[in-house]
Amino acid sequence: MKNIFKITVISFAWMMISCDDYLDRNPLDDITEVEFYKTAQDLETAVNSFYGDLPLQRWQGAGNGFAGIPDNNSDLLIGEFATNRFLGFYTTPTDATNAIWSWDEVREINFYLSKVNEAEGDQSDLNQYTGEGYFFRAYYYFDLLKDYGDLPIIDTYITDADEEYLYKARDPRNEVVDFILSDLNTAIGLLGSYPDVAEQRINKELAMALKARIALYEGTWEKYHSGTVFGVDGSDGSSYLQIAADAAKEVMDSGIFRLHGDYGSLFNQTDLSGNSEVLLWRQYDYIGLNIGNDLQIGWPNKSSYTKFALESYLSIDGDPISVSPLFEGDDDLSTIENNRDPRLAATIMVPGDTVRINSDGSVELFVAPVITGQNAASTGYESQKYRDPNIEESSNQFTRNTSKIIMRYAELLLIYAEAKAELGTLSQSDLDISINLLRSRAGMPALEMATIVTDPMWPDYGYTLSNVLYEIRRERSVELIGEGFRLDDLFRWRAHELINSGLPKGAYFYDGHIETMASESEVSLDANGYLDPFQSDGSYNFDPEKAYLTGIPSNEIILNPNLEQNPGW
Repeated sequence: MKNIFKITVISFAWMMISCDDYLDRNPLDDITEVEFYKTAQDLETAVNSFYGDLPLQRWQGAGNGFAGIPDNNSDLLIGEFATNRFLGFYTTPTDATNAIWSWDEVREINFYLSKVNEAEGDQSDLNQYTGEGYFFRAYYYFDLLKDYGDLPIIDTYITDADEEYLYKARDPRNEVVDFILSDLNTAIGLLGSYPDVAEQRINKELAMALKARIALYEGTWEKYHSGTVFGVDGSDGSSYLQIAADAAKEVMDSGIFRLHGDYGSLFNQTDLSGNSEVLLWRQYDYIGLNIGNDLQIGWPNKSSYTKFALESYLSIDGDPISVSPLFEGDDDLSTIENNRDPRLAATIMVPGDTVRINSDGSVELFVAPVITGQNAASTGYESQKYRDPNIEESSNQFTRNTSKIIMRYAELLLIYAEAKAELGTLSQSDLDISINLLRSRAGMPALEMATIVTDPMWPDYGYTLSNVLYEIRRERSVELIGEGFRLDDLFRWRAHELINSGLPKGAYFYDGHIETMASESEVSLDANGYLDPFQSDGSYNFDPEKAYLTGIPSNEIILNPNLEQNPGW
């Protein structure tokens, strides 16, 4: 249901290109103008080419090859090698080929938007495809903003003769955000609403949801980076936080979306048609189109959850594990899920879980995690999330067609609650229409503002928060774990104290299940017997004066001396 991106059917244009050709597609201005951009159908075909750049959050590489779980190499999930950590780069890239300072997409979408007024046809169709163009320009700019902050605003198609733009300085980040939100407001005014818009297309509600996401990002960035080299002078982010709350609430009030009944089943489907929670998703067809989502090819894909991540899950009584009498400890993998938030069981593998259902109906059960060797889950906490145990008879392998959720309704509920809490206007009724819907779906007690239990294990972000904000951040990490949001959250919260508090650790090694998979000599352990895979690396040594933004390639600054380098680079 809703805006489903279907590679197999989205347009004839998709059927004319191979996967590799698509990834190296030519700019849209290579199309003969005399023959194109004359009808609404032309606009649809052209704008379809941008859909392949989704999803919106930071999924790692996915396609034909290795694909790690989103959020890999953060404080919640880690990869196999310390050198792959998300904070492991401090060398200024030399040119755009070894960085992400790429303006190809902005140039292409600006060309598309320069042509939309030439097309003729049904006005509602023309509006729809024009609105999609503004949506994608906002998306591309947001992606660049997260990495670089200040950006040159280029709102028109340019050529190599347009020196005004070619040598343009960077505009302040808040002006860039205003430009992005303006594009989204234009898109919202042009796009149709579901169900008037075909379910595989971007619609008004999705644009509102992206607006809420971006406004929350910038609002919290400006609040927590205030007074630093990354802040915006004179702004505490409150105006953006209000925009985030209002945009999220408008989608909530539309009544179009609602939470799916079962949390765990959201993430291992090959077809999400009819799912009321999913605003946008991507479907794969490995056999038909040779385009696959390879999350399970090398399972567990060098991906495993951290001890810190598991400690975020409350006991079933709604209290933190640090104070709840129901918590049974974490020294036995087979009981670690007992009396815990059921989302934990939907996230990690424990003995007795189903690993594989063969095409003949036979079942293989999980005994212990793979903690050494190729594709190892080095913390001992393998992922249940995204796991489809069914073996395809045709290939005798796990499916390569697991759908990707690009945006879902639960995120909007979290945006609304966080924005209101940051503004200091959150009420119990606000919690009841947001956070408590998520907790109810999970089978957890409601969050009551007046009776929040102080958790001695609340994370140290380098500053204190209100009790309700601690719990909203906890809820976000638990609900959205492994979905590609964590690095953005850590950066917008200015959470370097949390980052530098120590390297991620894993499960208790002397658990009878885990210990059978490796000898003591094959793993690193801390003094308490927990897996410590990055023990020899010391700490992240995150530099808060530098690492919140990426360095602009040095060759780009040579080409355009009006570009100023980011702080510390």
